[in-house]
Amino acid sequence: MIRRLAALLLLALATAALTAADLPQTSLGSGGGVAAEEGTAAEVGIRILREGGNAADAAVAVAFVLAVTWPEAGNIGGGGFWISRDAGGSVLAIDFRETAPGGARRELFLAEAGRPAPSSTEGPLASGVPGSVAGLALAHRRAGRLPWKRVVEPAIALARDGFVVSANVSESIASERARLAKDPRTARIFLPGGEPPAPGSLLRQPVLAKTLEAIRDRGADGFYRGEIARALAEGQKKEGGLITRGDLGRYTARVRRPLRFRFLGAEIVTTPAPSSGPVLAEIALAVARVPDDVRPPGAESMHWLAEIEKRAFRDRNQLLGDPAFPGVAERAFTDPARIARLVASVDPAHATRTAALSEVFPEKPTTTHFSVVDRDGMVVAVTTTLNDSFGNARVAPGLGFLMNNEMDDFATRPGEKNLYGLIQGEVNSVAPGKRMTSSMCPTIAVLPGRGVFAWGSPGGSTIITTNLQVLLALTLRSQPLVAALAAPRFHQQDFPDALEVEKDAFDPAWIAALEKMGHAIKPSDRDPVSGRIGRVHAVAALPGGRSEAAADPRRHGAGLVVQPQTAP
Repeated sequence: MIRRLAALLLLALATAALTAADLPQTSLGSGGGVAAEEGTAAEVGIRILREGGNAADAAVAVAFVLAVTWPEAGNIGGGGFWISRDAGGSVLAIDFRETAPGGARRELFLAEAGRPAPSSTEGPLASGVPGSVAGLALAHRRAGRLPWKRVVEPAIALARDGFVVSANVSESIASERARLAKDPRTARIFLPGGEPPAPGSLLRQPVLAKTLEAIRDRGADGFYRGEIARALAEGQKKEGGLITRGDLGRYTARVRRPLRFRFLGAEIVTTPAPSSGPVLAEIALAVARVPDDVRPPGAESMHWLAEIEKRAFRDRNQLLGDPAFPGVAERAFTDPARIARLVASVDPAHATRTAALSEVFPEKPTTTHFSVVDRDGMVVAVTTTLNDSFGNARVAPGLGFLMNNEMDDFATRPGEKNLYGLIQGEVNSVAPGKRMTSSMCPTIAVLPGRGVFAWGSPGGSTIITTNLQVLLALTLRSQPLVAALAAPRFHQQDFPDALEVEKDAFDPAWIAALEKMGHAIKPSDRDPVSGRIGRVHAVAALPGGRSEAAADPRRHGAGLVVQPQTAP
């Protein structure tokens, strides 16, 4: 058994010991905790927990606050996935992914004679029907404790009265300045005076506050019906978009059966299709079948994991999509015989060329994830997105929130290279009412004797491999949460045929050996700010009633816990 566990250590270790500066911001307490991309949102979550809310209440409040304080990816105009586990072991998985408007067709983004193909990343056609408000309302109804108005109100106050802009938020807006400046409504909000708001300044969004008030007062109906729905649909019609009041009124967030699997004695729970939870499961289950003669961490172990990931991404392209439509084969991702064949197809000494498999498409890298744990041991993991940074960089007319550009996550040109030179699968082609495939896969792990862990990450296609590497660190290496988040990361997908590594994170001798095996090594440049892969925000319900919250050290973030109240 010891030999086998050593053989399964497929995550390479950094060459140098972690220093205090490398470690995530982590906190320990007994009253619950929140880990999120933006500090104000995390603080609101802590306040909700302190005032008697459970993890679901705090998660809903954090999500709405992020729509105000983290406009890069926090939203009410996008979508995402929710997974939670209460102290009794009951799991709730909610799919609030966006859908294609009823007027969308398979050929929507194909060129016609005399005109170029419409854009799936910019402009009114790029947006799917938003799902975030419906998903949060459903989660609160099924798992929350406090009144709905109580958990929405903090976001309204921050939008109306303003919040103090952090360096993190200022840098985020500055990085997309050119795109945000194209739309006058968007520029007025995020580029006051033509410049990104400076750190320490106050950013007010009164129009967004009014939209949030309607949601507070009428729940999901305040967004999908009535004045907001009318204004959104009229704006789409005026600008040439497809979203109608009928599309909004028909939108439904769905409770899904969570995807469960066991890995080295741990129970893993993640989100099913159309998320990439099945891909995460396939990679982990393949890792458990790696031959015993694989050596401990090094170039060979990196090679095995990269080759498994490459094959799993091929399956993502061919088999994953909206389960309500034909062609989706979700069970294939956990089929033991099929996984055995996948592992057997790996050449222990040479990389398999992409041309021998099939090409796959990545998503845009900008998403956000947050995790919450309460004093009773309930954990929540939520990943939500607008797709690209700030979505399509257009604010809905008169409503104050950014619209997504999730239509680009469909196979907009099935069988043909898109603008990025990537080939996408027919199973994920555009269709009315269809949900586009997503790399998001918030995950929960129950580790006997160690506690319940919940985590997730942004990062487009690297979400899957980032979440996987945290899982392997927690299980194979039995690392504490703080070390699992700080460990160096690498990523391999089917196409482009390159093994992405965090710069200067791995032994140069390992990199040279991988190149000799035929791997094309590419320093990752997916995150323009940090140059790293993923930004994990995680919590844990630990034995003895303790709570832990940790934020990835790769970029700003907050891991906060409820601290005991001191007497005045």
